[in-house]
Amino acid sequence: MGARKILKPVRTSQVILSCISGLVVLVITLIYQNFDYTISAEDAFISKFSYWKFKIFSRIPKKNADFVFINTGRDLALVDDTASAGNIVISDREKLWRLLHFINAQATKPAFTVIDLQFYYPYSISPHIDTLIQQELDGNANTLIAILPRPGNLTEYMLPLYRCKYGFSEYGTYGSGFNKFRIFNRENIHSIPVLLDEMLSHSVYKDHGLFSTCDGHLCMSDIWPSYYLNDQALENNQYLPYAQYYTLGDLLTGIRYSPGAFAKNLAGKIIMIGNFELDNHSTAIGVLPGSVIVADIYLSLLNQHHFVNYWFLVICWVVFSGLSWLSWFSKVPELKIRLNFIFSPHLVNLIKTYISYFGSMFFLSLIAMFFFNMQIALFLPSFIFSLIEYFRQKRYLPKK
Repeated sequence: MGARKILKPVRTSQVILSCISGLVVLVITLIYQNFDYTISAEDAFISKFSYWKFKIFSRIPKKNADFVFINTGRDLALVDDTASAGNIVISDREKLWRLLHFINAQATKPAFTVIDLQFYYPYSISPHIDTLIQQELDGNANTLIAILPRPGNLTEYMLPLYRCKYGFSEYGTYGSGFNKFRIFNRENIHSIPVLLDEMLSHSVYKDHGLFSTCDGHLCMSDIWPSYYLNDQALENNQYLPYAQYYTLGDLLTGIRYSPGAFAKNLAGKIIMIGNFELDNHSTAIGVLPGSVIVADIYLSLLNQHHFVNYWFLVICWVVFSGLSWLSWFSKVPELKIRLNFIFSPHLVNLIKTYISYFGSMFFLSLIAMFFFNMQIALFLPSFIFSLIEYFRQKRYLPKK
């Protein structure tokens, strides 16, 4: 009879170390998730999944909101924007004042008005318009203006010309396009999606240092949004009945001739005013205006995509503990593939030996998205486990 392979007994100390190691990696992963940093593999994975997600599931969220998008970018620019963020100011502020004045004159107003534009310089063409706009802002507490961080200082924000509620909408990226969005930080000024959630759903966000909570539930501070709304055929109103789209000039013309009908169209809606022509960002599903991205992020919060499911944390701890045991006390099967024509020999050795760690995290990410509705990439733990095994087995040394 052939000799049987004798399995080494698993010691209690190994199990304890693996569980502690798995817990440490889980904590590191959650902390990492709450920062803007991403790995290119994560962005590629989220991008592919975001594309196929709505091919399988309905694009209509369980909890919806009615938006009215107003594009200011079709008005001819009368002045140039000197702000470093780009030309996303509204050149003809009198039109904006006319819209705000119409909104404030109605008995039933919109639920909230977001002005995703920049106002850091006086309106030199008609200075009195700034005074009139300020009066309209003072008369409607459910209005906010987007602000920008100071150049070279991401923790301080530049306050605009007008007094109002302020919210940030930053699209910082570490790849070729926009990926994760910081929804919440320790600053007194919150992001626009969080402010909408706080004002309309009465949610309570708190920062506790290494983690954040929403209504007492553990949540992520940075998320990859679910793109319920896209930019396809906006002008054909394909968003209906969930959203409407107007250019500012066309809307004001319609208000002039049918004020009652347009007052009804705006009542109780979330108004998103932005420059859809110039304020655009590359996303996982294509180029989108910033105002549409903000709306998608708010819908993601409304549907609790930022909530961390505690059962998923338990699953992660179990999986991480098992992978920790492999990295510390065993090894994963070696994959016989040729990649030398793409990567260096040392990187090929790393990929071939530890590809199963990446595979495990890939399937765990799919579980998070399909069963727990969490868009969270888990590629960082695979690198940690790979490095543990790589250095434990001294794979960096030349073969004898």
